[in-house]
Amino acid sequence: MFHSLRIRNYRLFFWGSLAGNIGVWMQRTAQAWVVLTITDGNAFALGIVTFLQFVPTLLFSLYAGVIADKFDRVSVLIVTQSLIGVEGIAMSVLDIGGNLHLTQVYVLAAILGVITAFDVPSRQAFVSDLVGSKSVANAVGLNSASFNVARLLGPAIAGLMIGTVGTAPVFVTHALGSAAIVTSLLLIDRSALLSRLRDAATDPRLSDALRFLRENPPIILMIVVAGFMSAIGINSLYVVLPLVATDEFEAGAFGFGILTSALGLGSLGGALFSARSSGIPSARRVFTAAIVFGIAQVIASLMSTFIAFALLLVAVGACFMLFVTSVNTSVQLSTLAQVRGRVMAVYMMFFLGGGAFGAPVLGIVCTMIGPLPTIAVSGGLGVFAGGTGWLLMRYLERRPGTGFTEALT
Repeated sequence: MFHSLRIRNYRLFFWGSLAGNIGVWMQRTAQAWVVLTITDGNAFALGIVTFLQFVPTLLFSLYAGVIADKFDRVSVLIVTQSLIGVEGIAMSVLDIGGNLHLTQVYVLAAILGVITAFDVPSRQAFVSDLVGSKSVANAVGLNSASFNVARLLGPAIAGLMIGTVGTAPVFVTHALGSAAIVTSLLLIDRSALLSRLRDAATDPRLSDALRFLRENPPIILMIVVAGFMSAIGINSLYVVLPLVATDEFEAGAFGFGILTSALGLGSLGGALFSARSSGIPSARRVFTAAIVFGIAQVIASLMSTFIAFALLLVAVGACFMLFVTSVNTSVQLSTLAQVRGRVMAVYMMFFLGGGAFGAPVLGIVCTMIGPLPTIAVSGGLGVFAGGTGWLLMRYLERRPGTGFTEALT
């Protein structure tokens, strides 16, 4: 389960990323709480913040993918993580000065979104540079475990800090997390990184990645379904969960942290389970996880007590992470090394871009029907997306000349 940690470079990046991810989740919790406080619990405002933070991915991801394949990824990540740290400091300074209003939150969320759009493709493709193709599945699973340990700890720590010292110190912690990632990158032995196979005679072009995807429809299908699940299923938890804590169960900031941590606990279990696997996850596993994720959301939405809802969120988180790690691993291992950065950029464009457009829509739906019914509707749509993906994949299996590989089945 943990064999990738034997590699020094990956081990450094793993621990640095863990610290950085804790800071990310603390920042998200504090940012959501600031918006709720400023707007008196406006779900649409929460959706707008998420939209502004993720929509830059749609605008810049493809260009970021070219950068990920053209330039040294360590250097790219040092720059992006340094800028993320600066954004965290700016938010804390405004908060301390009493100048963090809704407009400022919107602007800083958009700036963070632009930086993240250039950070994510390089970070996703960097995994294979650290461990090689044979260990990518394990490393992706461990990265997801790191992310979800952070999801478990970050919101709970942020909830305690918000209740005792306010939100500004939380934003400072986010900046310190970025500093931890930069430090780990500076300590990495670049000579031990695995070379990336690409044509030295030509510069990376977007058209190469798009041509590769056009010749491999199954990869496109997984990317599209992942984008839909992000927009509707996953986003319903990020956008609606604060209102479940405050409006449905009246649990306050700490209750919000507990719910997010419960989701993270389940996601951690799903990530560790994924780390045990090797090779390309099957289509059956990918789309079954999507279907079960949707069913778990529907069941959770029917819970009438805070404790019962929190316990169901553990199952929801596990199913969610099984789906996400399966798709991520399938896309990486099914993609040629020469175009991996650009293909991962397309994947993240759909995944994060779906979140951007789904967030305000879910905010409106939540305002109309309430938090728990919104989660139920999202779960039902997730079941539909997973079932449709499975049927289309079966169609591609039987259709000759689609680029369908035996590994993907």
